[in-house]
Amino acid sequence: MRPQDQQTTVSAGQPDLAEVASKLRALSGQLTRRLRAASEGDGITMSQAAVLSRLVRKGPATTVELARAERVRPQSMGATLAALEEAGLVQRSPHPSDRRQMIMSLTEQGRRKIEEGRRIKESWIVQALRDRLDDRERAVVIEAIELLGRLTEED
Repeated sequence: MRPQDQQTTVSAGQPDLAEVASKLRALSGQLTRRLRAASEGDGITMSQAAVLSRLVRKGPATTVELARAERVRPQSMGATLAALEEAGLVQRSPHPSDRRQMIMSLTEQGRRKIEEGRRIKESWIVQALRDRLDDRERAVVIEAIELLGRLTEED
């Protein structure tokens, strides 16, 4: 069943879950755009940033593994990796057991680029939390983070 075909039951005092889902989707998009704007000018596209972040979290990987993880075609991932390699952010080395493949890993410059981007984005969040919310509202956001984490856990 497609999500838009699912019926949501609205009982007294309970929100319409389809409406909640729509608002959550829109807000997550706005937050993503705001964070992207905070680090604008870093010369990294969203797809490149996703690959760099994945390499930080999961370690070196082949082009095929990265393409599968990011749900893109290997040819598209190859172009992304070529741009990152040209920028000096990733490097390739021979696969230890399959000489037909290459392993992509972060360079020290790539690691610094990711850390710098994270610092900029987290600084924006800290300032927004401090300037726009009171203590009670910040506590609600902190609680919501745990709940949103549960929503995004892999099955």
